[in-house]
Amino acid sequence: MRVFQKICFVLLAILFAAAALIAFAAAFFLTAEAAVDASARTLPSYAREDLSETLQKQTWSDEDYDLLYRQTGLGRPALDALKDDPDRILTFQDALFYDGAIEHTRVAITTQRDVMANNYRAPLAPLEDGDVLISSTCHTLGWRNGHAALLIDAELDETLESVSLGIPSTKNIGGTSWFTRGANFMVLRLKNADAALRAQIAQVAEERLCDIPYSITVGLFSPKDQGVAPQQTHCSHLVWQAFYYFGYDIDADGGPICTARDIANSPYFEVVQVYGFDPLRLW
Repeated sequence: MRVFQKICFVLLAILFAAAALIAFAAAFFLTAEAAVDASARTLPSYAREDLSETLQKQTWSDEDYDLLYRQTGLGRPALDALKDDPDRILTFQDALFYDGAIEHTRVAITTQRDVMANNYRAPLAPLEDGDVLISSTCHTLGWRNGHAALLIDAELDETLESVSLGIPSTKNIGGTSWFTRGANFMVLRLKNADAALRAQIAQVAEERLCDIPYSITVGLFSPKDQGVAPQQTHCSHLVWQAFYYFGYDIDADGGPICTARDIANSPYFEVVQVYGFDPLRLW
């Protein structure tokens, strides 16, 4: 009888310990999720300025480009493309300083996404084939993992993405709308590379990186460089692999796993547009 009582006691102790561990983990992740909410969207840390005088100039100095970038989130490529449309440039200033409410949507069992309330959508700069879109709006159990996509056809607004476990990488017409609906995004473009090279990177990515199974551990339990016939990928790895085919290691820290944040901090890119991130710090 005493043996039976001891066994029951041990089992109860194990159950109580397990319940306490589960409660602690739940509290920890709830706290982590609450903390990560604070970084859903970053407004500029400086005041909004009147851009009318600058926009009327025939040519812009480096100081003008810097002012316009800080006030609109538009980098030089976008500003040059929009120079003859000052009214449109001002819509980007409105968006950068827009202080609207944020909602949460669930995109996976453990993953939520931050989007702007009332279906607000940010304006999008003129894009080109080979541009990269980054967002930090997705977060999982307190980790802001984000998302990355490669624009493979700017005219069709078609992206190439790897989105979730069980879903092979795919082409997505209208893919940029996912980003403009969110609380933040940035558009990056390869520096010192002409449009033909960037388009070639997009074309090769479309040929080699479509319909590849999703795996968050690629680079950890399998080679980071998957070669010309990849067996697995995930959103940031797909973008990294596309550029690595052409000799560009866009993983800022060079670690085994490439994240969206690594790409955002890569020195190989220049900013086309930033929205919902601090233009001075990015991510």
